Amino acid sequence: MGLDNQISIPAPNKSNLERGASLRDAKSRIPRNVVFNFAGYAVNVLVTFLIAPVLVHRLGNTAYGVWGLISEVLGYSFLLDFGIRIAVTRYVGHHLALDEPKQINTVLTTGLLFSAVSAVLVLMGGGVVAYLLPRLFAIPPRLVTDARLAVIVVSATFATSFPGSLFTGCVVALSRYDLLSIRKTGPTILRALALWFFLYHGYGLLAVAVITGSAFVLGYLLDLYFSFRNLPGFSIRLHFFDRGTARSLLHFSFYAFVLSTSWRVLFMTDNVVVGFVLGPGAVAFYYVGMQIAAFFRESIGSIAMLFAPLASQMNALDEKESLRELFIKGSRVSLIYVLAGAVPLVVVGPKFIGFWMGESFIKQSGPILVLLTLEAAFYALSFTGGQILYGMSRHRVNAWLSLTCATANFTLSAILVRKLGAVGVAWGTLIPAFIVEAIILPVYTASILRISPGRFYRSVVLRPLIAAAPYGLWLWFWRRQGVVHGYGSLALIIGTGLALYALVAWKFSLDSEDRAFARKALGRLKSIILTMRPAWGATRGE
Repeated sequence: MGLDNQISIPAPNKSNLERGASLRDAKSRIPRNVVFNFAGYAVNVLVTFLIAPVLVHRLGNTAYGVWGLISEVLGYSFLLDFGIRIAVTRYVGHHLALDEPKQINTVLTTGLLFSAVSAVLVLMGGGVVAYLLPRLFAIPPRLVTDARLAVIVVSATFATSFPGSLFTGCVVALSRYDLLSIRKTGPTILRALALWFFLYHGYGLLAVAVITGSAFVLGYLLDLYFSFRNLPGFSIRLHFFDRGTARSLLHFSFYAFVLSTSWRVLFMTDNVVVGFVLGPGAVAFYYVGMQIAAFFRESIGSIAMLFAPLASQMNALDEKESLRELFIKGSRVSLIYVLAGAVPLVVVGPKFIGFWMGESFIKQSGPILVLLTLEAAFYALSFTGGQILYGMSRHRVNAWLSLTCATANFTLSAILVRKLGAVGVAWGTLIPAFIVEAIILPVYTASILRISPGRFYRSVVLRPLIAAAPYGLWLWFWRRQGVVHGYGSLALIIGTGLALYALVAWKFSLDSEDRAFARKALGRLKSIILTMRPAWGATRGE
């Protein structure tokens, strides 16, 4: 029996109130989840900020560029999950809402069998890439052996990601972002400490691959543990495999696969295009600007990734008005957050790159950062809607739109890189993203939810942009005055600008329900800090 048939049969002897317990629990966790997501993201950014210069200067620009190319090329192996992880997340959330633990085990077992095939394919592909690597890129002879071994290590790591990521999806479906924060920050900190130690003791590219791979595997082991502890009746048995479930997963995952493919083409081919045309040395400069923008883009998930499991459960319980409210409010809050980071990255981001990586990076990496940050702002408009479409199993059009955007991106990037250099690749990413992410996809999602485009842009876009205008002018004024000379002055003008932005946004961009939510999130953060204070005091011997 497939999932489509299973979900049409109500659970016996259970009222709607009983079957909605999981959704109520997920809603109650939203403030806590936002706090933990941001905390985990902040740690990740801080660690990256501290370790990136060590990687660049200890490995050297060329070796660092080779590492970036290996990561990007093998990163395509994530496509071999064929969207199964996203499908598993969606259906686990669906069956959680309906309190159907047996179906959850069926979904997991069926998905794991698919992931085993993907893992074998990645290992085989890694061997081929390792053999062909010197022919694909102009890698210096002294780095060839280490680069090939690094490819093997990274491909083995990605192979473990296929079963591991299914358990990550389970934690997402549970809306336990506090646990996700733990699984991200713990391995990230251990990875940074290990990289710092071994790089300062003369180790190179291969050590970076082994340490990074070990951190990834540790994270997936934590996901397995958290799933075992928190999913009702968790059990993986071969007899749970179901062909109908497999068909349902594959039907959902096909379009998720198209979306994943599009996303990889949209961003991961940038470095490949730069590497092919301009060489590995140019990749280092592009990668620095792209990495900051990518972290910023990824941070949007700190808010918006909460929406897919919520939408899945709302859809399972046929709560249409809740879905509309989630789309409007979620999109507005996401854009308010994005503008808080996008404005300083555009206005003073190149200055930050100079302090962080050195003056030589300002001219080459700065424009790339600005253009890709603008793309992240457009992405904020589409990501919330995309998550809701996932939850509703209405992501087919989103998939084809993303594929069209990715194709246009690759074509434009390949043309513009020869005319404008690496910055042409960033323009090739920005232009189609504006059309698809800022216009077409939000309008399509609004139409699915029966919301007029005018209402969407007035409520979601206009109010945050008005609040961000004084913030941008403030940063621009002080940059023009030439007062930004280091991290201290940069932090001062951004901090005061953020205070101004927060005040204006609180007054003019948020409605009363948004402000109540924000107060609840701040109260949750305060309670977490107060809970942790006794532990801090004990550590200090108080």
